[in-house]
Amino acid sequence: MTGAALLIGTQDGERRITPEEAVLRIGRDPLCRIVVDDPRVSREHVEVEYLPDGWRLRDLGSRNGTYAAGVRVDELDLARPCQVRLGAADGPSVTLRLEPVGAGALPMTVAAAAGPARPGSAASGSRFEAGRMPSATYRAARRTRIGRAPDNDIVLDDLQVSRYHAELLDTPGGLKLVDLGTHNGTFVNGRRLSEADLRPGDLLSFGRHQLVVDGTQLREYVDTGRVSLDVDGLGVTVSGGKRLLDNVSFALGECSLLAVVGPSGAGKSTLLGALTGYRPANEGAVSYQGRDLYAEYDDLRQRIGLVPQDDILHSALTVRRALRYAAALRFGSDVTAVERERRIEEVIAQLGLAGQADQRIDTLSGGQRKRTSVALELLTEPSLLFLDEPTSGLDPALDRDVMVSLRDLADRGRTVVVVTHSPLHLNVCDRVLVLGRGGRVAYFGPPGDLLRFFGADEYADVFKRVYDDPDDWAARHAATVTPRPTSGEQAVSSAQPTEAPPPRQSRLRQLVILTRRMAAVTLADRMYAVLLLGLPLGLAALLHVIPGDDGFAEPDNPLGRSAEASQLLVVLVIGAVFFGLAGGVRELVRERPIYRRERAVGLAPGAYLGSKLLVFAVVNGAQAALFVAVGLAGRTQAEDALALPWPLLESVVVVWVTALVATVTGLLVSAYVSTGEQTMPILVGLVMAQLVLCGGLFEVVGRQGVEYLSWLAPSRWGYAAAAASVDLRSLALDPSADALWNHTAGAWWWAMGVLALQGVVVTGATRWALRRHEPGR
Repeated sequence: MTGAALLIGTQDGERRITPEEAVLRIGRDPLCRIVVDDPRVSREHVEVEYLPDGWRLRDLGSRNGTYAAGVRVDELDLARPCQVRLGAADGPSVTLRLEPVGAGALPMTVAAAAGPARPGSAASGSRFEAGRMPSATYRAARRTRIGRAPDNDIVLDDLQVSRYHAELLDTPGGLKLVDLGTHNGTFVNGRRLSEADLRPGDLLSFGRHQLVVDGTQLREYVDTGRVSLDVDGLGVTVSGGKRLLDNVSFALGECSLLAVVGPSGAGKSTLLGALTGYRPANEGAVSYQGRDLYAEYDDLRQRIGLVPQDDILHSALTVRRALRYAAALRFGSDVTAVERERRIEEVIAQLGLAGQADQRIDTLSGGQRKRTSVALELLTEPSLLFLDEPTSGLDPALDRDVMVSLRDLADRGRTVVVVTHSPLHLNVCDRVLVLGRGGRVAYFGPPGDLLRFFGADEYADVFKRVYDDPDDWAARHAATVTPRPTSGEQAVSSAQPTEAPPPRQSRLRQLVILTRRMAAVTLADRMYAVLLLGLPLGLAALLHVIPGDDGFAEPDNPLGRSAEASQLLVVLVIGAVFFGLAGGVRELVRERPIYRRERAVGLAPGAYLGSKLLVFAVVNGAQAALFVAVGLAGRTQAEDALALPWPLLESVVVVWVTALVATVTGLLVSAYVSTGEQTMPILVGLVMAQLVLCGGLFEVVGRQGVEYLSWLAPSRWGYAAAAASVDLRSLALDPSADALWNHTAGAWWWAMGVLALQGVVVTGATRWALRRHEPGR
């Protein structure tokens, strides 16, 4: 096609040139016909020229070179469609293809080398691949198997892809896709399906790999991380009509670093929730490389990484060990330990953490801790990375280190968005978005133009002006923006509240991983482990303060009775309640940022709560054995047991179950409080209530209201079981008429059964309380 026009696509759109225009230069210089603003690109990098035998591309002696199919080239014949990279094998892409003269120019595409499609439009293979060069082409056989393992017909090298992921069946009615029971999911046009009849143009997604259906042919495209983000008219309104975001729009090119700044209360975190899909906006649309994020969230969520403001790591673990547990949870069950370890080492090397890999996280500097949080997100190779206040609390030097690290991530092929209060190092960013009160955009553009736009000498002046008059600055910014074409109606998001994705492994496997992690965290924190065992030993010492040495035997006095036995049982039962509550009451609130993030990537709440119960069951068992054995050492035990082989074992079991129910009660409290500091007054109040209602201080039977209230107290049933076990009625000075104290196996089992039922009910309530911290809530 000697007389054909040439279509040249870059991240800024597509340009059509005719043979009459003869020569066109591409480079970083503003005087070039096509400007590619990237430091790897030379000022005048390549030249495209129309010659008698057709179009030809020629490198102009650039420093970093021009690449086609990964090979450096000096000249290239453009007779066929091709894609070249400027400055590196993974540098900015330029697509070039011929078009007959007179044909209409093709629309903007969603390719890495073209601008994003209009947000809100449905994704399809034809739109997705327009202007893009496939990395491979396959022809479907009668049965085509797709997966990570080398013996598949189509091999996709991606840890997000299962070893045997899906099959394509060539049926009389066309191709049919069948998911092979993978936990990672198979997606057709952004929707997760177990099987689907395919049509030409359907877009299939497997991790980072997309396949476009064209009859029996499949064209492969790989999301290498170079994606754009297009935001159009985002609005968030909460109950009461308060506006948190108001018509936020901007377009961010691929491999860019965007800083979102503004005064407190401007809606920065709300914007982050809307951009990640974690808490969708009420209005507007977010486009991930031209694909509607909200409509195709199930597919695209695995391409998005989020580092919250709070650390999402267990600080008692080493960097490498924390990443191992994270990788075990985030990758599918068919990803081997060797494959996970290889990926961990790649991420550690990428973020410069090799020297700290075996160091405890709580001994790292603030910047190193934040890089470790980023490393956790990079395990799954997200293309979009969001960070909420990563420099909060850091000194200026560490602030700079973190921002430079983010700049490096963007240069390596990711789009990074960072919410920050610190304006110290905005110069390393490509774009800055300034939000004013009410969530209105006061500025979006290069950091070098920020002060000039506001007529300010320093960033503090910018913050003050935006805070004082957000509407005026939003209007000034809007006047500088070219209006987007609209249909005349305001875009309204149809997104429902985000739900967490299905777990990547079975719940049983997650339970095992989480239990091992919690045990490792508990043992790694030596002070905490010592306190867990030291608390029952300290309480055991109090038992020896109680006067008397008869224990649970009949006292050697004319009455044959004393207060010693009842006093021992009160301390045993209330002591169990105390160390149970103390262990559980801060457990969930201190891990809340970790739980929220892991829940958003597929953590099963039942497995999470189950791991806590398993570990605490072992801890409470050890505590109960120490407490009873040491506390009752030297005292006489009851003569016979009711349900178990030995009386001492019965006492241990009663204390153990009472402590475990108290622990679950503590977990329930921990799921509702906002901070760890709020737990202490609640802990004191609960212990005092258990003491009053246990039935050991005074008789609760027959006291209207008090007796019914005592049924809700675990200490009431724990004390009753212990009283029945030691036959307290025959030992106490003023024995209660409580039928639960009868020295019978039936009374003991009844009290223990009610105690166990309380534990089940409170566990269910705790699981319900965890719903408050689900994505979208």
